[in-house]
Amino acid sequence: MKKKQENKKIIFKEKKIYDYILIVIFTLFLILFTTSKLTNEDDYFWHMATGRYIMQTGEIPSTDVFSFPTAGERWFATEWGWGVLTYNIFNSFGYTGLSVLNTLIYLTLFGILIYMSRKFRVSCSIIILFLTVLSFGIFERLTPRPHSITYLFYVLLICALVNFKYFNREKKHYLYLLPLMFLIWANIHMGCMIGLVIFGVFIASELIIYLKPAKFSSKELRALSKAELVKITLIFIACGLSMIINPHGITTYMYATYAHASSKMLQEAVMEWLSPFDARFSGKFHVVIYMFFLFSGLAVLYYSVKKKDLFAAVILILFAFNSLRALRFTIDFMLIVFIFYIVSVNFIINNLKTTGVKNFITGKPALKIILSVVLIYFIYSIPDNSLYHKQLKYTRFFGTGIDENYYPVKMFDFINENKIASLGQKPFNTFEIGGFFLWNFPGKQNFFDSRDLNDFIMNEYQVIYSKLQGYEKKMVHYNFDYAIYVVPDIASEPQLLKKNVGSYFSAKTDVWKLVWWNDRSLLFVKDIPVYTDIIKKYSYKYFTPYNLFFNKSVIDKAFDDDKEQVISEFNRKLSEDPKGIFVSIAMRSYGKRLN
Repeated sequence: MKKKQENKKIIFKEKKIYDYILIVIFTLFLILFTTSKLTNEDDYFWHMATGRYIMQTGEIPSTDVFSFPTAGERWFATEWGWGVLTYNIFNSFGYTGLSVLNTLIYLTLFGILIYMSRKFRVSCSIIILFLTVLSFGIFERLTPRPHSITYLFYVLLICALVNFKYFNREKKHYLYLLPLMFLIWANIHMGCMIGLVIFGVFIASELIIYLKPAKFSSKELRALSKAELVKITLIFIACGLSMIINPHGITTYMYATYAHASSKMLQEAVMEWLSPFDARFSGKFHVVIYMFFLFSGLAVLYYSVKKKDLFAAVILILFAFNSLRALRFTIDFMLIVFIFYIVSVNFIINNLKTTGVKNFITGKPALKIILSVVLIYFIYSIPDNSLYHKQLKYTRFFGTGIDENYYPVKMFDFINENKIASLGQKPFNTFEIGGFFLWNFPGKQNFFDSRDLNDFIMNEYQVIYSKLQGYEKKMVHYNFDYAIYVVPDIASEPQLLKKNVGSYFSAKTDVWKLVWWNDRSLLFVKDIPVYTDIIKKYSYKYFTPYNLFFNKSVIDKAFDDDKEQVISEFNRKLSEDPKGIFVSIAMRSYGKRLN
């Protein structure tokens, strides 16, 4: 008898060791997976610029202070708390600090999900398997932006309510912290509105259970008492009231709901506002994972019926339908339903009649070993970016700092060194770097950025950028004095340069002078007195990307009439960008004549 007990203890300890090893490996994977250079996103920078503005002026803006066409128009910095937080972290720890903050947020989020899943006695192998799948499902949003706080608070809120409902109705002191969480949430991200909906659904479902206990409750899930229902309702009300404690009170939510999120052009132009079933997302790995969670959500409904868990069923149905609206809501859906999902899967597995499958998943260490090997492969593949570039076919780079292939760091250094932003007042800038501009040139105003302030300025930008009817009149109206044209794909797709406003600046050589360029960006200044010295020193007359592809006759003629200048321009660009694609093309086309 003693030997049997000892053997059971040994087996139990072995299982625990496999669990601990698997969790440690997953944690290391998550640390690497959430550590990437800032890229493909403009929001990081205008958030920090907002934080800097608040810290320097002591004022939280209610009108636009960042763009000259919309200066003074209503703009609520609804995510001001995130801006202040990230600005101060950057001041102390730089971009590495932002990366560490991001990793800590997601480690906490996944840690809470592991903790709650274990309380439901879900097998560690099931937990790590589905958390790994989830991490790839939310991959696009694993970035240091204010939505990360919303994701963390979704999980905190759901787990607090589930813990109260299933486990600790007597020890509910942690619920009294929820109003504080909503207060912080309301000043960082508008996802707090969805948080309040989640809480409201919980109250409503518990009220139904209280009124009809025979139909919707069981011994495991008994109805709340009247006193418990009153207390949890009062906490809910306190959460709602705490959300009003923000710079603009209840008006903040009216602005977020009607003035910004209802923008028609925003929903048409920004990918994350498109339907997840849009053909452009077909086959994308994160969308496939969302579809998997969406359709296998039937497991949650099955569990809800069997266990009489009304809250789980309503949450699944509500947020499944909400996720159909736009790609951005698919992440909300997966995170909000995850704890119900994994508990449901575990419930189904534990009730399988086939013991072999059940033992493989929950009993034997084989699955844990397989998961460990897969995670180790991911860990090995992240630092050299092969996981991202070869497996996922996605533009992301491991590390900290910013992706200089995307953001025009060298161009902005040139602008700073030559005081171009100080001399000019009205820049044209492409959408991708409006926030980066604000961050790099404090006190200067841009033309447009990813705040997508309103439909009017979005339309103005689209007309100018795409050279739609009337764009030249708008160019005159805004009276730009320099232009920052950044399109990361122009070297591989030069037709982009011809199709959009880049060709206007390139062809109007009597007005606009190209003074700096590389494979991804071009800087033009207007031929006005303040820029005379810069034009004399840095202007490219002949050797330009536009001429290289679409106006070669200018270069050919220059070799006859002004060869010294052509060679000088080429050599300058060769010294600045020796491995540049445009430089290589020029070498192939004009190599003999350049010697």
